[in-house]
Amino acid sequence: MLIVRRFQGISLQVPSLVRGLVRAACLVLCAATAAVAPNASAQDAQNSVLTYPASFFADQRPNTAYDMIGRLPGFTFNDGTSARGFAGTAGNVLIDGERPTSKSDDLQSILQRIPAGDVDHIDIIRGGAQGIDMHGQTVIANVVRKKTDSTRIVAEFDDNFFPDGETVPYGSVQYTRHTRSSTYEASLSRTANFDDSVGNGFHDITDVATGTVARQQAHTSGRGAGASATGAATVPLWDGQFKANLALQDSPFFSTNSYTAPGNDQTIKDKSGSTSAELGLHWEGPLGGTHLEILGLQRLGHQSDVNSLLSAGDNEIFESHANTGESIVRATLRYLPIDSLTLEGGAEGAFNFLDGTSSFIDNGVIVAVPNANARVTEKRGEAFFQATWKANAQWMFELGARSEYSIIAETGDTDLTRHFFYPKPRAVVTWAPDGKTQVRFRYERVLGQLDFNNFVASSSLSASGINAGNANLQPDQHAQYELSLERDFWDKGAVVLTLMHENIKDVEDYVPVTGTGGAVFDAPGNIGNGRNDQIDLELTLPLDRLGLENGLLKATNIFRLSKVPDPVTGQNRIISGQRPQDIEWTLTQDLPALNSSWGIFFFNAWSEHYYRLEQVRSRRVIPPYFQVWWDYKPRPGWSLHFEITNPAPFVYDDRFYDYAGPRDTFPLQSIEELSIKSQPRLYVQIRKTFD
Repeated sequence: MLIVRRFQGISLQVPSLVRGLVRAACLVLCAATAAVAPNASAQDAQNSVLTYPASFFADQRPNTAYDMIGRLPGFTFNDGTSARGFAGTAGNVLIDGERPTSKSDDLQSILQRIPAGDVDHIDIIRGGAQGIDMHGQTVIANVVRKKTDSTRIVAEFDDNFFPDGETVPYGSVQYTRHTRSSTYEASLSRTANFDDSVGNGFHDITDVATGTVARQQAHTSGRGAGASATGAATVPLWDGQFKANLALQDSPFFSTNSYTAPGNDQTIKDKSGSTSAELGLHWEGPLGGTHLEILGLQRLGHQSDVNSLLSAGDNEIFESHANTGESIVRATLRYLPIDSLTLEGGAEGAFNFLDGTSSFIDNGVIVAVPNANARVTEKRGEAFFQATWKANAQWMFELGARSEYSIIAETGDTDLTRHFFYPKPRAVVTWAPDGKTQVRFRYERVLGQLDFNNFVASSSLSASGINAGNANLQPDQHAQYELSLERDFWDKGAVVLTLMHENIKDVEDYVPVTGTGGAVFDAPGNIGNGRNDQIDLELTLPLDRLGLENGLLKATNIFRLSKVPDPVTGQNRIISGQRPQDIEWTLTQDLPALNSSWGIFFFNAWSEHYYRLEQVRSRRVIPPYFQVWWDYKPRPGWSLHFEITNPAPFVYDDRFYDYAGPRDTFPLQSIEELSIKSQPRLYVQIRKTFD
């Protein structure tokens, strides 16, 4: 049975599997309740921190801390966001109790550089704990490294092999040195990026009035190779700990879409790249009877993009360049007046800028695009306060608020200065009736953050065409209500059911803007108020009792349904770009006797819809999508990984429903469809650790 909702002629299908999954979760909860002792001790009930020693992961024989994170019961890794600022961008993993002082170097990469042999244990902190900054999360993992002296060098080589003979190799060398209370880290990598949805297919344009179809054969490609270098040093200083980290990155990418038919060829090319440098400084330590944490971060970068379209009678070129910068200073003071109460306060200041230029040439004629050239600056300050109170063995309360004030100024094609002030309260209540169960309720006002790139014109000639910049953007605001139920069972098992409702003010989507020549373009903009509902069912199921020794099933099942009035038609629809579902299942089995483990990953693909003035775009990946892998560690220090990705190739389908004018008054004129059958891929990794 399918629940079908229609938006502007497009069917969005949400499987009624949600109801079955919730029922299954309830059954697992009941079974788990029967499987554990009915009278958990008071000490267990008090424990909001679950500790998993290195021995917990021994059968898996992990290579890195990231491998270990993937095996934590009831935990789903979150890499954080790339928004400006520091407070609202954290992922859900700490390292030695602290968040990494880096934004360019993502959390997953940092965890992948920590050898598993350096990890003493991992804590799961649910709902909060004294002296721990949860960074806006309700559940976090804390990777605690060993304090013994050691030196490790890890060399890694990876390659991807495609049936058409293409390969995408990359590799890295990593160095880690622990000595007394100091740690020194460095890495040098050849990075590689590729688009896994490229291949061969067709490109159709259907004339709705006549029903005629013009077909072209299609071929797509996309890849890039760059480099990165990182370094960090953590040393004792002033009775505390000081850390400095540096990250340098270069990430080019080149893609092509080629459409061919007799007398009707078309080629679309895109050459983009970004370079960045980041320096982070961080100190924490005691100050009187308090704990002080200070950090500073400086990022500089450059982005470029050259997008061209060449066909019979049409030659378009869009080019853009931008220099970016971000400076952050943040201070946090923690105080524990009594053992059960933690008070935390502080402030953050930031200065950000983007200096962007762009141009669009159509058949040799310069076309004026709104906000093609702009310099955008932001001065932002934030003050925050939070109290965490462990009332008794079962109850914990977290209450806090942040207040943000910012000035955003734009010069260039548009001169505009705007002032913003937003209070952001937050409350979390955690109830632990026993040591295996937690119920968490969260209320929070979350502020979206403006993407400076949306202030400047951009292009995607293979997709939606030209986007104008919009100087009148303002951040969307979310009032979130969340209820979570977690139950741990069978030592390694957990089920977490989370329900969330959010009211959204000033939803960011697409709005029409008019250029100086009278041409109308779509641009990112605010379209009014909306809502979003989400169900998230996370399951970690050990399979030993079900007949598969050392087997483990991890499932993520997320379902979303949003509603916002369409600014063109006035009818309710989903928010552009939202994926209604995210279903991922991973089955693994450890084979200690063979020094091996194997696994299967299933992804139920995705779909997205975008609504513009004269067009509706529907993107989807048609499943199945599988990965099958085998890890083999022939002897200490060596690790081999073999993986077949996408053995039954999925289809990437991209459709554009083009209207003769605004969608509310003009008929559907044509349907453009790009359908690409992707390629399977063989991935091989060889890793050597030198102790």
